[in-house]
Amino acid sequence: MGQAEELIQRHITVPHGTPDPNLRKEPCIRDKGTPVWVVVGYYLGGHSPAQTAAAFALTDEEVQAALWYYTQHKQEIMQRIETSESPVA
Repeated sequence: MGQAEELIQRHITVPHGTPDPNLRKEPCIRDKGTPVWVVVGYYLGGHSPAQTAAAFALTDEEVQAALWYYTQHKQEIMQRIETSESPVA
């Protein structure tokens, strides 16, 4: 398993088909609940990984995991960013 996959498995949770309406049904940072699309959107808005980590109280590894997830699921994440009612930047 590569470094990217390791980081994703360690830091990203992707709930599928959960019956609990209070749980997010989108990829999030494990134990923090921050959606991956929010992290990526902030980063793509011109912020460095360090600024992104500080803005959401994440570790550098958690930000890197979100960015790796984005590279593997670009269409899904970009669609979520584009349909967001509150732009992140």
